[in-house]
Amino acid sequence: MKTIVILSVLAAVGALGWAAIPDAPPPFATPELIEIAQGEVGWRPLGSFALDGKSRTPREVPVEVEGFSIMKYQVSRDQYAACVADDACAAVPVTGGQLPQTQVNWTDAVSFAEWYSDRTGEHWRLPSEVEWRRAAAERYGDAAPDPEALDPGERMLAQYRGGVLLRGRASPTLRPAGGFGENSLGVADISGNVWEWTTGCMENGTLNADGTIAESEPYCWVRIAGGIHRAAVVDFVRDASVGGCAVGLPPDHLGFRLVREKEVAHGLFF
Repeated sequence: MKTIVILSVLAAVGALGWAAIPDAPPPFATPELIEIAQGEVGWRPLGSFALDGKSRTPREVPVEVEGFSIMKYQVSRDQYAACVADDACAAVPVTGGQLPQTQVNWTDAVSFAEWYSDRTGEHWRLPSEVEWRRAAAERYGDAAPDPEALDPGERMLAQYRGGVLLRGRASPTLRPAGGFGENSLGVADISGNVWEWTTGCMENGTLNADGTIAESEPYCWVRIAGGIHRAAVVDFVRDASVGGCAVGLPPDHLGFRLVREKEVAHGLFF
């Protein structure tokens, strides 16, 4: 019986895979993490949807989000510089120590997550859109266009105006970690002036009569960045304020924070 149990465990481990054991010490101290409990968010995808040939906004629906661990602060310039020094990340501007790392595109953020996973033997990744929304809690606002604005140009203008109202007159000047305070879950700076890359993509599709999605197809060359409002940004863009925002008001800055997968066995993550 004991042998069968051991073999079963080994089979499960083989199926999931052991996390790599790093050859060198971690490049910096483990970032402070916030445990986000399982919970529900109101959700609708960002993109272009139609009902009976007319442009419409999907209805918001409740989505259950599993619990997860997310960095309290955005990845800093010091942290990103360690990845650049290892020739694993693009050499974007990294001076400024504890300021959040900006001027990074979606690929840069994924490269950092992969490098940090290799260096620590843990699994780090960008959050999904719904995870980011859950972590943002009350600091998030949806700049969705007016669902009755049928003309695509008018819809874009409505979304732009919504973003302006949400942002108010906030300065684009970067602040050190914690400079924009914490939300009710303890996550810092999540709706300051640095938008954060997620794994989300823009979508095209059609709606049912009740506003729910009938069919949808993602186009992932445009990724979703979370902030005071969502931004759809072409994945290779590092500074959306000068171009590359697919719809609506562009972010002031682009940065990111990571989720760490849960440990389920010695060195094993899921």
